[in-house]
Amino acid sequence: MKKVVVASILGASLFGVNTGISHAADCPQSQNVQVQQDQSNADINKLIESLKKQGFDVQAQNVEQKQQQAPAKEKTQAAPKQEQQKTSEAPKSDAAAGQLTADEKQMVDKVNQEREKAGVKPLQVDMELTKMARVKAQDMIDNNYFDHNSPKYGSPFDMMKQFGIQYQTAGENIAGNSSVDGAHTSLMNSQGHRENILKSDYTKVGIGIVDGGKYGKMFVQEFTG
Repeated sequence: MKKVVVASILGASLFGVNTGISHAADCPQSQNVQVQQDQSNADINKLIESLKKQGFDVQAQNVEQKQQQAPAKEKTQAAPKQEQQKTSEAPKSDAAAGQLTADEKQMVDKVNQEREKAGVKPLQVDMELTKMARVKAQDMIDNNYFDHNSPKYGSPFDMMKQFGIQYQTAGENIAGNSSVDGAHTSLMNSQGHRENILKSDYTKVGIGIVDGGKYGKMFVQEFTG
């Protein structure tokens, strides 16, 4: 009886189909690829039966090994997808950090309510100004001072330049208090601070409120126009 080895040829064919399935596992075409694999198996079986009828001793053991190895490759290629999903979730925390705190939002609302009562357009929140205000508030707590001029950053206008903030007119209010209501009342009862809050030339605001210091909370309001 003649002996013919067809395992390497058939194995290569199966390997090619399985590779296609692995690549297509994440796309709508995966079902169609699976049908092609089933058809290839049927063709291979027909070929083996035909060769046997002609008296050939067909060695096809490696075909099964290739079929068993293919799913392992599919699992290996599927792993990066899980890692990619974990990575894509990371920006969620960055988005949360870009929002106002409850205290900051409350104070923005109070400022704009005062402007509305005075017939002045409301201020738009600028997150770059907000970041700067938070840094200034934290700096006053960390370095135990209460002043418009920071020993580290200089004047509010020096600080705006360092943060890349552009303006035609600008101002700053600072306060130390245990609550938003208390700080807002104190600012509105001071002529200079009140004028900053109601100034029509200002169009943007950044408010930073940080817990800490001898007052309980440190408040910084940055205005630009």
